Amino acid sequence: MNLSVSSSAAELAAGLKGQRALVVGAKHGVGPAVVDALKEAGTLLAVDSAESEGTAFLPGGDPLDLIDRAFEALGGLEILVVSAPPVRNKPVLEMTPEEMRAVAESELVVPALQMQAAARRMSAAKYGRIIAFASMSGKAGVHHHVAPYAAAKGGMLTFMRVLAAETAADGVTVNGIATALFEPQTATMAPEKRERLRTQIPVCRFGYSEEAAHAVLFLASPLAGYVTGECLNLSGGRFMD
Repeated sequence: MNLSVSSSAAELAAGLKGQRALVVGAKHGVGPAVVDALKEAGTLLAVDSAESEGTAFLPGGDPLDLIDRAFEALGGLEILVVSAPPVRNKPVLEMTPEEMRAVAESELVVPALQMQAAARRMSAAKYGRIIAFASMSGKAGVHHHVAPYAAAKGGMLTFMRVLAAETAADGVTVNGIATALFEPQTATMAPEKRERLRTQIPVCRFGYSEEAAHAVLFLASPLAGYVTGECLNLSGGRFMD
């Protein structure tokens, strides 16, 4: 595909039209905005939760079979988006071994196996886009009460980069998006805490789910074929690397 610097947003959307996409974690966090953006871009969409018009709804079942079920429902799969489940907050010294294992399973093992299954399909087809939502906790490790979550997301980002390196020659890109202090995350906070956190963000506001969805559209498009193994920070400048 020949690309020019004049490629527009319309061309980006055109490149997504008819692509087959699965959104895992469609009902929480930025998931609903991602689903809406992909639908508006004309993708053929499957979701694991939050049934909506115009999507293939794949509830329940073994999460490790989800990729195969989506492939069968859509007749193929070009795009996988994995939206992170809600954070489980607890002081690290109070975490039990069972709780630590459960977080590692849901936040690292399951999404890594889903990405692996999708990458196998995409490598065989010589094209694919995998996008995994993480958290700045997984990169910075500075937040309290999320130790196993942060460790799992840090591991997932490393897994993602290795997967990206091993599948790049097959036309598959694998990228992450690390979000921090988005509106859905802060909506239930006390006003005093919200204001204190807001003042720590250089752009002076919290992130919008639509901004995360726009990042997904770019990384999922043919225009992002030279971007792989990266993790995009969406933190309003609060975290930079």
